[in-house]
Amino acid sequence: MPSPPEPAPAVERFLAAWLGDPSPAQREALGPVLRGIAETIAAAWREGPPLLDELWPELARCVPEGTSDAELPEALARLHAVELHLAFACRREHPGALARFEREHVASLGPAVGRVDSSPAFVDEVKQRVRTKLLVGDGEGPPKIAHYTGQGELRTWVRVVAVREALSSVRAERRRALVSDEPLMALEASATGPELGALKEQYREHFSLAFREALHELEPAQRNLLRLHYLHGLSIDELGRLLDVHRSSAARRIVKTRQDLLSRTRRGLLARLEIGRQDFDQLMGLIASRLDLSIERFLAERDGASAVGSLSREHSR
Repeated sequence: MPSPPEPAPAVERFLAAWLGDPSPAQREALGPVLRGIAETIAAAWREGPPLLDELWPELARCVPEGTSDAELPEALARLHAVELHLAFACRREHPGALARFEREHVASLGPAVGRVDSSPAFVDEVKQRVRTKLLVGDGEGPPKIAHYTGQGELRTWVRVVAVREALSSVRAERRRALVSDEPLMALEASATGPELGALKEQYREHFSLAFREALHELEPAQRNLLRLHYLHGLSIDELGRLLDVHRSSAARRIVKTRQDLLSRTRRGLLARLEIGRQDFDQLMGLIASRLDLSIERFLAERDGASAVGSLSREHSR
């Protein structure tokens, strides 16, 4: 097995891409860290790691935003370096890396994709879509595997991409059913009061604006959690397996995200509507009673307006 590169050249290549200005002592501290990363990667490749000398600028790109010069060694040590190196080599179309990616990350996607549709033809189709999306790209930018930053396991990241590709292939019919011509959240006939009555014509617009803003203000991972659960129908157990957490943790994330969304919607409506406290509380009660339906419809509308965003950073962190 070839020896890993000496730390000094690795440090220089890393710092050439790093935007900070570490002190001499901080630069010296990087040497053992990068040497350790190189040795770990080299140990994972019997025939020697491909393109290792070119990896160091990529590491600088993948350090979390906001990391200070003093925090660099710890941030680098937290990276999943072996998997980040594999993703980098795949992006550079190295044959050995591509074969390893297929063997370790694509071939095992069947169970995850099978939760959407277990037919062999469907599983094969989704695997091909994953290969194309991650390794080929669309001609307008680098392959999507460039979005993997080593903040989490590559296996989990690829599995999330595969499940979303599977879900997107069966999503159109459900989206058409969810985005209908009916009012999104019409007030019930029993809703009374002069303020609420006057709001009936304006309600949809105010609610739509407040709810869209609330969705936008959520963390990306929170939106994707809602999308997978409400729009695509993944159960709590399935979310737990997908995210590698216990089902109780997945359930708590859903509950907290719903609460955040409702609170943000409430603040948005308070800023727009001048009505009494009692009427406003009644209005929020109606919104809360239809929250699940609103999540489905607005996420379906959001996904229909543009392609579903990448999960790369949302679930690799």
